[in-house]
Amino acid sequence: MPQESLPIPRSNIYRLLSLGFRYPSYSVFKTFQSGEFSLELEENISILPHIREMEKALFVNNITFSEFEIKFVETFDTGSPLPPCPPYEGFYIEPRTAVMLEISEFYRHFGLAMSQKEGKREFPDHISAELEFLHFLTFQETQAPENIREYLLAQKDFLERHLLRWVPEFCNRLRNSGTPFYVRLAHVTSVFLACEHEFVASKLRN
Repeated sequence: MPQESLPIPRSNIYRLLSLGFRYPSYSVFKTFQSGEFSLELEENISILPHIREMEKALFVNNITFSEFEIKFVETFDTGSPLPPCPPYEGFYIEPRTAVMLEISEFYRHFGLAMSQKEGKREFPDHISAELEFLHFLTFQETQAPENIREYLLAQKDFLERHLLRWVPEFCNRLRNSGTPFYVRLAHVTSVFLACEHEFVASKLRN
């Protein structure tokens, strides 16, 4: 595939990973259960020559939606003093207030902000928000190719200053969570981010 078309599958993968870590709706759970989510992820990964081998069969089985919701809450939301795998950068890099301010500045620079709708409970340092930001940056490569270097620099900077500093530990915790879907999702995320950093750095050197 031509290098010019790579931003689309890269952007799709960031979007799918972001979706995978959000609180699951019933409709999203059904895509996990049917294999639709896994298939779309694999199809996009297969297009990219810079991605190393990673987990396949990223789906859930032998579990109801209610049971999956409980697993999600037990993994990411509840625990004493913290949940087993808090999905917020500020729990790994302190102080959290400074982390959230810095991330918000990244978003604001590109005209983005977290939703303020009542009940959405969104924070800028949630892994889904950070992955969604990279989905936006990679997609923008196709929308404004004259600014591609700016978007590549932002991706490299954001990966180095944020995701790569805390997501490896987060993913290591997830591998011990006992929930197969999130164990596999952690592996895919960890490998993909490392490969992406190498890819973006090499593009900027050329």
